[in-house]
Amino acid sequence: LIPFEEGFKFLLCGIDSLDLGGFVEWNNKWEQRRDKFQNRKEQAQGTNGLLCSNSAGRKYVQTAKGKPPQFRYHLQFPEYHLYIGISQTPQKTPNVYISFNAEALWHLGVDKCVQLATRDIRAFGGDVLYFQPSRCDLSADFFIPGDLSLPFLNSHKVCRSSSQRQFLSDDKLETFYIGATSAPVQLRIYDKGKEILKSGKPWFQTFWGKEDPTCVWRVEFQLRRTVLREFRIETVDCLRSKLGGLWQYLTEDWFSLRLPNHERQDRRELHHWWTSVQSLADQFGPTIELQRLTEAEFLVPIDWYVSHIAGCLPSLAARTETVILNDALNHLTTQIIEYWFERDFKDEVQKRP
Repeated sequence: LIPFEEGFKFLLCGIDSLDLGGFVEWNNKWEQRRDKFQNRKEQAQGTNGLLCSNSAGRKYVQTAKGKPPQFRYHLQFPEYHLYIGISQTPQKTPNVYISFNAEALWHLGVDKCVQLATRDIRAFGGDVLYFQPSRCDLSADFFIPGDLSLPFLNSHKVCRSSSQRQFLSDDKLETFYIGATSAPVQLRIYDKGKEILKSGKPWFQTFWGKEDPTCVWRVEFQLRRTVLREFRIETVDCLRSKLGGLWQYLTEDWFSLRLPNHERQDRRELHHWWTSVQSLADQFGPTIELQRLTEAEFLVPIDWYVSHIAGCLPSLAARTETVILNDALNHLTTQIIEYWFERDFKDEVQKRP
């Protein structure tokens, strides 16, 4: 039950999936743009979608389906899926949703993908105030001679979740799941080599530096908005700065593989391979210790409010044709005072945590 003590090899790690909620301010031509989206949505009924181009010449396919309940329009670019709601300005929730393809993330990187999506939205007349991470999958690939087995994982796992599933083919393990499908955190350990042969993703072999994809296994953590919020991750920059700390938390506190050499799980010795898995935290970023807050403890950081207000200011300045920062700030201050003049500001402050 303790295979591959020697011979396993690290191949690759990074972000394999990234979904963003976008807070976008559409310009004064939004109603015409929305009507075009609606017309194309109706024309796409019963088809695989309509091939279109934005003002920058970028091609995309608009399909008939959106992303219920709040995103009516679906635009599929080569690098990502763009879902757009009907509201011209964002409220408490995003009015745009983006889901990047794994191939784009690995080939271009997160920053270039975000820049590309920002330019495409701008070509439609949208001003991106900020993007909020909604889902992020962190993964690491290893060559493991002899593969992994279900008995090995079951006898060595130490985890916070009691939910477990597995998929076997001819009694051979293919995927090992920890955490429910809808849980804030889910771990998948699976035969990535077999998966790319089935799904046709040979480009991964270039990243691995291997012609033969057999015996390549992936450790992948899926993080949903709930847990990202508990780690105070409100922007892409914040996510990037905390990736190392997230990997450290996930592979040390949330799940680990340990030798069954003590009755108490916290005193068991780490399996040699899992020590290597944990050490990848430095490759994701600074390994700062993160505190996971409960819903009751959670407070949005002050930086988030500053970023949100500062992001709205250029749009306000454009509407009022104000190009000087101090003039825009003075105009904003005047408007805010007028807004609260007939409202009870003190009462509203006392309601906030």
